[in-house]
Amino acid sequence: MVLEAILTATFWVGSIALAIKLLPLILFTSMGELIAEKSGVLNLGVEGLMLMGAFTAFMTAFITGNPWLGVLASILVCMGLGLVFTFLTVSLGVNQVVVGLGFWLLGLGLSDILFRAFVKGLRIVGIPTVNTIKEVYIPVLSDLPVVGPIIFRQNPIVYLSILSVPLTAYFLNRTHIGLRIRAVGENPKAADTMGINVNRMRYIAALIGAAAAGISGAYFSVAYLATFQFGYTAGRGFVALAMIYFGNWNPYKTFLPIFLFNFVDALQIGIISVDPLLSRRYYFFNMLPYLFVVALIPYFGRRARAPRFLAIPYKK
Repeated sequence: MVLEAILTATFWVGSIALAIKLLPLILFTSMGELIAEKSGVLNLGVEGLMLMGAFTAFMTAFITGNPWLGVLASILVCMGLGLVFTFLTVSLGVNQVVVGLGFWLLGLGLSDILFRAFVKGLRIVGIPTVNTIKEVYIPVLSDLPVVGPIIFRQNPIVYLSILSVPLTAYFLNRTHIGLRIRAVGENPKAADTMGINVNRMRYIAALIGAAAAGISGAYFSVAYLATFQFGYTAGRGFVALAMIYFGNWNPYKTFLPIFLFNFVDALQIGIISVDPLLSRRYYFFNMLPYLFVVALIPYFGRRARAPRFLAIPYKK
């Protein structure tokens, strides 16, 4: 019975549609962090930023009833945290790995503490939920077989996340600021000699990365799940970092492993849902996407070349 369900067209169409629906959970963070790393700033704390963004978006949407305000609030909070991170690592030259891991732990613990205080303060009974950003149903196109549910019945944030890939590539390769960001990541001394403010470029890039992590975090709570849970990003911030490596710091090449990870994730969700017996062993199936990331390393990681001055502070 399970095999029959898996072999149906409905199962595979649903899995591909879900894989696309999951894109913003990682894609925004990867694109933003890619820009930051191109400038030489490595932020291992994006997982913590995503959690803080998720809580902020949830709280704002719960109070105002507007999920889009939740996304905006998430961006602002994460940019504030990103500003602190950048000050410590760029201006003060503190080790980026240490500060990043500290921000991860900060976001993990603080988001849960604030959520518990929020629920207790308002005396909320049960699991609190918020209004979510709904999927867009495009007339006629959404009713098409196969491509309709896959492409034309998605959340608007999904479309924005896909659009972020060419926008990131254009920003880094075609704009004045983007070219300067790349320059300070490859050779900050040469860039400084040519009159480029290295620290300013790194601040801009790191704040873009923090804002993008905020959008990914907000998508969890105001578009995908409609609530907040402790640590429910489930390591996707670290997966986003790995995907940049797999994509060799190229936005288009980074998209492919992200989609493959989401597809495996969607498959395991679908398999669990077709049989109650399998759902009891969910913990085994839940680890399959992460095992898939490990399996990707030999193929995608062979020719990866990071920006030359990634995670290296610059001092005049």
